[in-house]
Amino acid sequence: MSKKQKVTKTVHNGKFLKILSGYILPSLFLLLIFLITTFKISGDDDIFWHLQVGKYITTNNVIPSTDVFGFATAGQEWIPFEWGFDALAYNIYSISGYPGLSVFRSLIFVCIFFLLYRLSLKLKLNQSITFFVLLLLTAALFERFLIKPQIISYLFTTILVYIFLSYSLVKREGSRLIYFLPVIFLIWANMHMGVLSGIVLFTIFVITEAVGLLKPQFLLNKENPSSRNQFIKLVMLYAASILVLLMNPQGMGTYTYVYSHLQMKMMEDVFEWRSPFDKMFAGSFYIYVYYIYLSAACTALFYAFKRKDILSGIVILVFAVFSTRTARFSVDFMLVSTPFILIALNYLLLNFSKSKKIVNSNTMLDKIVPLVLSAVMFAGIIMLPGSNLYSLFNYDRITGFGVDEKAYPVKAVNFIKQNNIADAKSKPFNTYDCGGYLIWEVNGAKNFIDSRGLNDEIYFSFKSINNKEVGFEKKFESYGFDYVLWSFPKLPWNNTELKTSIISYLIKNNENWKLVYWDDFSFVFVKNNDKYKSIIDQFEFKYANPYYYVFEKDPLKNALASDPQRVNEEIKRNLRLNPDGIFIQAMAKSFNVKL
Repeated sequence: MSKKQKVTKTVHNGKFLKILSGYILPSLFLLLIFLITTFKISGDDDIFWHLQVGKYITTNNVIPSTDVFGFATAGQEWIPFEWGFDALAYNIYSISGYPGLSVFRSLIFVCIFFLLYRLSLKLKLNQSITFFVLLLLTAALFERFLIKPQIISYLFTTILVYIFLSYSLVKREGSRLIYFLPVIFLIWANMHMGVLSGIVLFTIFVITEAVGLLKPQFLLNKENPSSRNQFIKLVMLYAASILVLLMNPQGMGTYTYVYSHLQMKMMEDVFEWRSPFDKMFAGSFYIYVYYIYLSAACTALFYAFKRKDILSGIVILVFAVFSTRTARFSVDFMLVSTPFILIALNYLLLNFSKSKKIVNSNTMLDKIVPLVLSAVMFAGIIMLPGSNLYSLFNYDRITGFGVDEKAYPVKAVNFIKQNNIADAKSKPFNTYDCGGYLIWEVNGAKNFIDSRGLNDEIYFSFKSINNKEVGFEKKFESYGFDYVLWSFPKLPWNNTELKTSIISYLIKNNENWKLVYWDDFSFVFVKNNDKYKSIIDQFEFKYANPYYYVFEKDPLKNALASDPQRVNEEIKRNLRLNPDGIFIQAMAKSFNVKL
């Protein structure tokens, strides 16, 4: 090959790498993020009560200070400190439905990753390393791709990091973004309490800038420390950002309420408030990513020590320590530490290249890694339409819009609505993970409990009743329930819940409680009284139910001998309601019943 041909080849390679790293990789990555966050609502009941709160605020033009959704907790102090998110989510839904909420969620995450990518470009970091770490961060956030107020905190945290690093390393006087900080904190304080971690981050930044006034060698940008006037402006913005935290409906009361809320004993049962080292996380993909991040953070600490960069060091240490306390903070740690890890890895790569005297930019890292990453992203995009990517990571998610009917008691709640079982005066016993869905779907309905977790008493009363602990009957009767909505999506694969939960008690106590609807994972019982007499006469399942079929078989066997027509009618009725039901299909096959 001639010298001219070698030069031409090098130029072509350079253009290809530039197109690959500068256009193809970021386009594929952002498309992947948008698509991977476009899935049906599943596995979380919070969004529904958030929507109902937003509807209440929008309709009544008032933010409640006591509970208005639970019949047993009515009038109890309750501060919806995420009211801004609730109102925003409801108004998005009222305009564009569930698709609009999904797109909103996707755009939030696209913005987060786009800002991190833009920051990498500003800091002139290696793009192969950048996209590798961003893919790792995607895996870390996989658990959190939900329509919840936390995503607002993730976005604003990213914006803070972007502003602080841009201000430190790229511009100072010319950076106008810092003037938006009080506005960001004002919005954030009414959206999610992650604003407190934002203030921690801002505090660290102000402290490091103060040190830099005296000792510039400890700054990220040692050559261009803040001037005295610049620092005074920064402190004034910091003070304004703290003051606007009190600009919420309850002022300081919001934060004291949140603190007392987090002291409740029930928080020990909430997985995200447990330590990421808890055995319940063993084997989960998320925890391995977290371990990788903890290891990668060591490189950032090494960089901080080597370069005398106290900002990187303090941010990594503070957020890493908090991350070991609860799984929720581990996500904040991984998000905040990503830019600092990228800076550290880039520093190590440059020093390695210098030590090995590698001066040609067309190294294996620059050639092969972008191709591999592009292939991985493309494969992920191809797998998403069939939900195969979610299955690969062992997530029960379905690509698309709306509600996953296998995750919520959709048919059971529709039955409640169609037959007017619930009204404002009804007193339901409902399972913890469907209380939000009930009040959102059934206009005017109250619930017994939902994932707001208002107090320990209601939570442990629910557990005591549902798990049939000693004395549960008396407690159950004391609330005066008139109907029951019970749901457990994994029931076909864990049918012992039929025996260990309140379901077995209700079925055995059929003089007082009548089963009027059931499917693979949800049940509706009504009190045997005049109010529900017509519903009982029309819809009661006296014999055909999963508990009799799986565990206590005698009532069903006896009914087959004494009243076979009734048994057949009940099986056929449920087959029409749930033609793909696992329990009813097995029952129909066993008793040779066909539609």
